[in-house]
Amino acid sequence: MHPSSGIHGPRLQPADEARTECGSFRSARLGVSALLCAVALFAAGCHNNNQTSGAGVAWITLTDQPGDFSSYIVNVDSITLTRSDGTPVGPLLGPETVDFTKLSDLSELWGSATIPIGTYTSAQIVLDYTNAVISVMVNGLPQKAKVVNAAGAAVTTQTINVNLDPAGQLTVPDTYAATSAQRLAIDVNLAASTPSVNLATSPATVAVRPYLTVGVAPSDKKLIRVRGPLINSSVSLGTYTVYVRPFLDEADNFGSLSLFVDANTIFTTNGVVTTGTTGCAAAKDCGITQLSESSAGTTVTAAYTTFEPTATPTATAGKFHPKYVLAGSTLEDVYTSGLEGDVVSRTGNTLKVRGSTLQLYTGGTTGTSLYCTSASTTACTDATVKIGPPTIVRADDTTLTNLDYNSVAVGQHVVIRGIFTAPATGAIDIDATGSTAYNTGSVRLISTHLWGSLVSSSTGVLSMNLESINNWPVSAFTFAGNGTSAAADPVAAAFTVNTGALAVPVTTVGDPLWVDGLVAPFGSAPPAFDATAIASEASVPASLQVHWTGTGTKTPFSVLSAAGSTIDLANTSSAVIRIGPESVALASLPVSPQFTVVPQAGIASSVPGVALFTPRFSYGDPTAVAPAGIHVFSAFGTFATDLTTALATAAALQMEARGTYNRATNTFSASSVDVVL
Repeated sequence: MHPSSGIHGPRLQPADEARTECGSFRSARLGVSALLCAVALFAAGCHNNNQTSGAGVAWITLTDQPGDFSSYIVNVDSITLTRSDGTPVGPLLGPETVDFTKLSDLSELWGSATIPIGTYTSAQIVLDYTNAVISVMVNGLPQKAKVVNAAGAAVTTQTINVNLDPAGQLTVPDTYAATSAQRLAIDVNLAASTPSVNLATSPATVAVRPYLTVGVAPSDKKLIRVRGPLINSSVSLGTYTVYVRPFLDEADNFGSLSLFVDANTIFTTNGVVTTGTTGCAAAKDCGITQLSESSAGTTVTAAYTTFEPTATPTATAGKFHPKYVLAGSTLEDVYTSGLEGDVVSRTGNTLKVRGSTLQLYTGGTTGTSLYCTSASTTACTDATVKIGPPTIVRADDTTLTNLDYNSVAVGQHVVIRGIFTAPATGAIDIDATGSTAYNTGSVRLISTHLWGSLVSSSTGVLSMNLESINNWPVSAFTFAGNGTSAAADPVAAAFTVNTGALAVPVTTVGDPLWVDGLVAPFGSAPPAFDATAIASEASVPASLQVHWTGTGTKTPFSVLSAAGSTIDLANTSSAVIRIGPESVALASLPVSPQFTVVPQAGIASSVPGVALFTPRFSYGDPTAVAPAGIHVFSAFGTFATDLTTALATAAALQMEARGTYNRATNTFSASSVDVVL
């Protein structure tokens, strides 16, 4: 089973069509020549588009807070903004097919849009669940679930109305410069969007009630992925410009954007790894030079960027600064299909990849994401991938050299390009051997997350009792072949990690650990893993999830204060703190934990007075029509006051807070809180 790609040309509201002087700059399946005017409009104005054009620019990003899903594929249809005078504007109309499980660690730039000047007070986002593919984990295996609404009926299009923070509404100034653009960050909360998951049915049943927030600043420090075909580049300025083509879209363009690289930016272009703009052994070895020699219009790029605010002209303006860039066949090409997932076993040169999302090349201009292609509705088939000596292997965000097909080992998170075939069984089969001119087989090694507890540590190495890899239970992985011999194959109870010069933050045996890095090459363990970061439980992302019984409660908190709030557990049907795969029941603790709020001070950018990210608090009924709906705040005090008023007539059904949990102090420090009414 797979969702409809749902990829069509973006559409403008009539007011936008009347305003543009360049004709229909967003028609479907635009070619490069037809977009030349769009580049001018989005990047620097078109004809007399200037300080009195009556329009500004906004960057719209999309991310999620994760839930217990191995896939969550839906169509994101559109976003509509409502100005303070009641005027609706549709800056981005899709639809786009999105697997939200692939957005947990990053944000995606959905588009760069021209918007009439003014202050915008609310947003409406439309999600289409008609062909949704939502899968959950059952006994360590992904299972495609039956998707229903809270009443048990089939789910189709869902419209969510969000009222922006009264202290942080979207104000679009009269401008022509992309560096004056405003940021609008959309965050879909999968945990808060899920009233229930029933694993007892066959297949499992997932109830959905989508919940999301919108703000002019993000509530996290995630890198932003900016994908799209190359327009041009400037070696001297250290910049390049792309049409924005988000997610897995292969046809549409949502504006354009210039990105600013530096000497530390890592480039991987057509399999060649280079760095930066200066300090290279030769000019040709610099990444921006390599990119400048690529074909404009046909070379697809993806930059993983930070967002750097600027002090002027507005507090939310800024620029995108890539940490690393992928381009050309390293990212994708017209001959191969892409697959992202986790290697659960390797036999010879054949991989089994679980939890995969497939970007299918159809021979035309459309791309789609597939998951769980088995004919059965109750089981999801692992993808089979063949690799070999010609397979090009690179690691994201690193200049590692001497990587080859044996660098792909069990446990590694990967993105693979190869030739797709669909056997009669409906399974996914990818040939990434790179054995022909049309099979530019490649594997990208992606940073992989380990969760477990400390067994022992010494200089440069630690041993851990491994519990999960990328949230899959360790029992899902067969490590045969990862060791130098069968006797040296890794075992979960004593999984060895090369720590190098990294400090190990815990010393007591049994203390939880979160380790990021890459699996050691196939056939080389021990050690079994090369760490790039190590964190204790108290510093890794955690989720506080509470469900109240029946129709909810009007007294969800015994105390509601920024200094320390306490949940009333008397009416809860479920209340847990999730840290990686670990689940801590609040009822098992001596007392209900307090949750405090991350102070806004200390999270500012290098620009005085400009926030790099801000806490985000919200409450509301995601099914309510405008002007009701979800209410968003950056100040906890205002949130608490408004929520208390709302609870006089409405009941709380769920709460999900994101932050970190300190077991020693029994304190949850939250950077976001969402209360579902």
